[in-house]
Formats: sequence, structure tokens, C-alpha cells
Amino acid sequence: MQTNIEITRAFMETPDGVLSIHQLSRRLKLPYGTAYNRIHLLHDQGIVQMLPQGKAKLCALNPDNPMTACLLALGSAQLTEQYIKQNPSAGKLLKDIRANLEGNFANVLITAILLTPGQLKTIGSYLPGSLQPEEPVASQDLTLDLFYICSGEGFDEAAAETVTAAVLPPGAPVKVTSMALDRNTLLGMFTENENEAGLSAYGMLHEGMIMFGFESFYRLILEAFARKLGR
Repeated sequence: MQTNIEITRAFMETPDGVLSIHQLSRRLKLPYGTAYNRIHLLHDQGIVQMLPQGKAKLCALNPDNPMTACLLALGSAQLTEQYIKQNPSAGKLLKDIRANLEGNFANVLITAILLTPGQLKTIGSYLPGSLQPEEPVASQDLTLDLFYICSGEGFDEAAAETVTAAVLPPGAPVKVTSMALDRNTLLGMFTENENEAGLSAYGMLHEGMIMFGFESFYRLILEAFARKLGR
């Protein structure tokens, strides 16, 4: 299962979303035979498309299969849980922020992404019992940036910033900022071709860490970027 997750993630980290089996083998440092067998298994399950091109086979994710988004979501959820376990103070804050957002905006909030997970580690150091920063951090240099995908009107960004700030350590010099877009607006942004604006927007979110709404996020990403391979 883990290899399958890593294969699907590899496609999402490729500019055009298309890889040959040889390229996958090199990228993931897998024996060619392993990559070949796994790709064919994923193809049989309808998760990967394949198109023979000479002696090679071009491969891409199949956005029409719900399992594709499930695998991508599972891999992203693993990264979030790994972050929580490896960074106890920041992890506690992340869980508190997530609980507050889900508790207050469950009806209108689809996905929440932390764009600055590195900053959360510094903020976590202000919690009681945590190691304090060696040098004071200027308030303008420390921000907690969040991105929200909402279901439409009714999501209050200012209220979300308030409930997020409420769980932060009182002495932490931090400013909470956010941006919220509905699904259709974000989809339009992703599909904007001028100056590769869509890829730039995805790149910004890809560098962040999803807190919840994993599968919904990747269904949107697949809709915007996945290619159909045809003869």
C-alpha cells in the first residue's frame, strides 16, 4: 500500500502529471520490476492510465476513479500525522487549531491548509514546558498563514482567525492571516494558463500542510490538472 501511495504522489509532483515506468523507477528509487508490477496493478484497478509509446508506456493518474483521490489523501494525511508526532508542541497547536475550525465552521469549511508549518514549530516553542527560542522573534517576522476552501458564502475569515488565535500561546509574537476561496473560484485559478498561474497557485498549496479535508482537496486537484491519455 505504501508504495502505491508514493507512486500516486510522484505524479502530483510532476509538472505535466505524466511519467514512464522507467521515470517512476528512478524517481522513487524502486527496482524496475517493482515499479512495473505496481503500475500494472494500479492500472488494473483503474487508478492509473497507461498509453504505449514505442517501447515505453506513458502513465498518468485516472481522475475519474474515486480511489485515486483516496490514495492521494491517505498519503497527505500520513504526512500531517508524521508532523504531529515529530513536533509535539507544534502538533498540539495544530490539533487545537483543527478542532476549533471544525467545531465552528463544519458546515461551510471543506478544506483547511496550513501554509507555514515551519512557523508553527517556532510558535509551539512558546507553550509552557517547551524550549524557548534562543533569540526573540520580531512580531512582523512570525505569521501563521492559513488557506481555506469553503462551500460558498457564510464562511467568516475574521472569525476563523479569532478562534485560531485563541489557542496560540499568549506570549507568542504571531499574527494569524488567512485566505478563503470557494471551490469553483479555486478551480478557475488552477486552470488559468497565463504565466502558469494555475501551477504557481498549486505549488503554493502543495508546500503547505493539509489539516483536514484531504480527499476533497485532491478531488479538486485531479479535476484541474489530471490529463487524459489518448491514442
